[in-house]
Amino acid sequence: MTSSLCEELVKRRIDEELAWFIQARCDDIVRSKALLPKLREAGNIWMLVGFDHPNPETMKSFRRKNLGKAKAEILCQGTFVIGERNDSHETIQAVRDFADWLDPDLATFMTLTPFPGTEIYETAKQNGWIEDTNWSNYDMIHAIMPTKYLTREEVQQELHKCYRTFFGSWKRRHRGLFSENTIIRRTYQYLARKAILTGLRSLF
Repeated sequence: MTSSLCEELVKRRIDEELAWFIQARCDDIVRSKALLPKLREAGNIWMLVGFDHPNPETMKSFRRKNLGKAKAEILCQGTFVIGERNDSHETIQAVRDFADWLDPDLATFMTLTPFPGTEIYETAKQNGWIEDTNWSNYDMIHAIMPTKYLTREEVQQELHKCYRTFFGSWKRRHRGLFSENTIIRRTYQYLARKAILTGLRSLF
């Protein structure tokens, strides 16, 4: 279906006017990596990929070097969730190492959030795990629950550390700022400007 859609976009030359974004599972990408050149040809410029905890066999196939030139032309944003009930400092460090090893163009780290209407919400409510009932904080960047081994404050600190570790890499920053991919380059330039402005505000 996706292949047919890409072919139709190219056939109608809609790809010349349309840039689009897609969300995908990493295992689906591994199974369908031959489709990546068609996605890019049809106008796909950005891919949001959800990653679970480390799975060596699947990820071995997903290494950047194996996905070909088309992959380098599509911005890959990986998402990682921390704060699962059994998470500890060690398991979250494993996620950070995993993200660094995968090396997506961008990484988004989120805390497990018990949204009302979901199974995790009912389980968390029944067990008294929910410590924050301010709905404005249910944005996946505020820690709502502790884990067995971490307080809610420690989960929040671990989230901050995830971002500092990934984007603190000078090699990654340099590659992003000077990327041949316009979207990647502009994104890193934006992040750099925000960082500079934040640093300047701290002086006053």
